[in-house]
Amino acid sequence: MTSPTAVRYDPWLDLNQNWPHVDLVVESMSGDLLGEVRGDGAVIALRADTSGAQRRCTLAHEIVHLERGLPVDDSWLYREEALVHRETARRLIPLAELGAAIRAAGGDHDRAALAQALDVDRDTLDVRLADLQRWERVQIRRRLRRHSA
Repeated sequence: MTSPTAVRYDPWLDLNQNWPHVDLVVESMSGDLLGEVRGDGAVIALRADTSGAQRRCTLAHEIVHLERGLPVDDSWLYREEALVHRETARRLIPLAELGAAIRAAGGDHDRAALAQALDVDRDTLDVRLADLQRWERVQIRRRLRRHSA
């Protein structure tokens, strides 16, 4: 579990420190694509007409792809995307921050407000909430009870 004093994951800093050879471009993209890794990992492209939270999540997602290695073929693409989504959500939404945001919002009913408070997009928040482990749910419930007493 991430401690409340842990340094928040910053994909921009991660890219700068750990992937200095990767160029980042922000440009118009067609369809629903928010970002992609190009040129065997030489370029990360992000969609221009997205929010700051969407770009943060997309950059983190593409960095996780780089860390895991780019797939050679499409046979595991769906599974790989699911794994990358879950890791991205865990990285961007540490349990302590999630619990604090849920507590401040009075629950997780207003997902848009919760996502905004966590500086993530709704998809990333939904993945994190859906992927909570049993022990994480217990921790959040304990924190909510402790602060409501």
